[in-house]
Amino acid sequence: MYRLKLIDWSKINYVMKGILVGAVAGIVVSAFRMAIYSILNSMPLVYDWLRDTPLGIIAWTLFLLFIAFIVILLVRDEPHIEGNGVAELKGQLIGTLKLNWFSVLWRKFVASTLVLGLGIPVGREGPSIQIGGMVGQGLNRLLKGNKTQENIFISSGAAAGLSAAFNAPLSGFVIILEEVHHRFSGILILSVFSASITASFFAFYLFGSQPALDFGVVSAFPLRYFLYLAGLGILLACGGWVFQKTLFKVVPKVFAWLPIPRYLHGFIPFLLLIPTGLFWTDMLGGGTSVIMSIASTPTPTTVLLAILIFRFLLFNIGYGSGIPAGILVPSLAFGAILGGIYGNAVIQLTGLEEPFVRNFVIYAMGGFFTATTKAPLTGIVLITELTGSITQMMPISIVCLTAYVVADMIGLEPSDEVTLYNKTRRLPTVFQGKLTHIDVFVEPNSYLDGRLMNQVQLPYNAKVVRIRRHDNEFMPHRDTVLLPGDELQIASDNGFVNEVKKYIAKVNDHIYI
Repeated sequence: MYRLKLIDWSKINYVMKGILVGAVAGIVVSAFRMAIYSILNSMPLVYDWLRDTPLGIIAWTLFLLFIAFIVILLVRDEPHIEGNGVAELKGQLIGTLKLNWFSVLWRKFVASTLVLGLGIPVGREGPSIQIGGMVGQGLNRLLKGNKTQENIFISSGAAAGLSAAFNAPLSGFVIILEEVHHRFSGILILSVFSASITASFFAFYLFGSQPALDFGVVSAFPLRYFLYLAGLGILLACGGWVFQKTLFKVVPKVFAWLPIPRYLHGFIPFLLLIPTGLFWTDMLGGGTSVIMSIASTPTPTTVLLAILIFRFLLFNIGYGSGIPAGILVPSLAFGAILGGIYGNAVIQLTGLEEPFVRNFVIYAMGGFFTATTKAPLTGIVLITELTGSITQMMPISIVCLTAYVVADMIGLEPSDEVTLYNKTRRLPTVFQGKLTHIDVFVEPNSYLDGRLMNQVQLPYNAKVVRIRRHDNEFMPHRDTVLLPGDELQIASDNGFVNEVKKYIAKVNDHIYI
């Protein structure tokens, strides 16, 4: 009995809650994945029939317009299902957005299934993460948990969503800690990891344990050519800059110029499915088939450029129209195409064997993901899990690190944070009378490092209410000295969270040497 009393049952409780969230979210997202596959796999047959029956194109066009109308209605009734969904999840966690879990859950499920199943070239990872997060929020409401528990449930469900979508339990775990929370805490790790592993179990049972992108055996990349990997990272960072500027600057302006109302934009990507399916069926879908084709078959650079331009245009039209649309798989496809182009050039210049183009394709997926998300650890783990190429971790790491450094130098921001900022900056900044807590780690050599508490003046009456240092927690006083690695808990009014977070990011990232 004495030994049982020594067990920290509170932590085991969070593990059990994580398993519960992972089981429910894993089942829901696996059903979502199966629904997409069942529709998408039938599309080649549909377009084969349409080529033989031209009059059927009229009926198919009317059908697509009807489906587009349904999706548009779903987005109109619940604007938070628009786009990727990860930015909205972040907004929910930090308190800048309020989501109705059931409304978002079923509408995102139905709308994304129709969009992805019919072959619009957008990704399923964002919808899967948002669906999983909403499952977590719903379970917390069912169990009558508080706000802190709700954030843990949402995070666990989001990790389970990505895990079930790609058979990638570690990626689901890491992406939540690195890209969403930007921090590691014991309880969060236990709950999120338990949920991710549990959801992966259901995905393995239903879809098999093979990697989502099974390239087979990949040859070890020759050490003497590692310098070219740095060049690839630079190319991918520049490609990420073009990607973001087009997606967030150019595309909104182009749609704003169109002489049709905003709510009709959703019809455009559905209508573009008809010529795409009839003349280039392989371009339907998020991009996994394109990645596999490039990696398995030698592809001329001119063809790769044509694929890149075509898919880039279709993706931006789909995402910019306001329909539910993930970014991860399309961005992996863009990285793979750039990797194929770069690999062809390196082979011609150096005489490297042609099969090593596959290596460049794999590394480039991680590098492009890192450039657009600023999450290098997630990029490394994600590509390793998706491809099953554990032996390629070193070259993947070099490409991801180079892409991250160059992306940081040219001022790229994580795509989800740009999306969230664009969405929340239209909301009024007013006092709401509701308290929100922000957790921040003190970065070495930053402005906060070594400061006295009375020298730290936070805006909008925000206050540091707790400091965690190693295993100790205490309330700060005016003479407390901040040290690297301190975890600060900052209390702020919910209406000013965005401004406080921007200020903290500015002073905590600036390096003083």
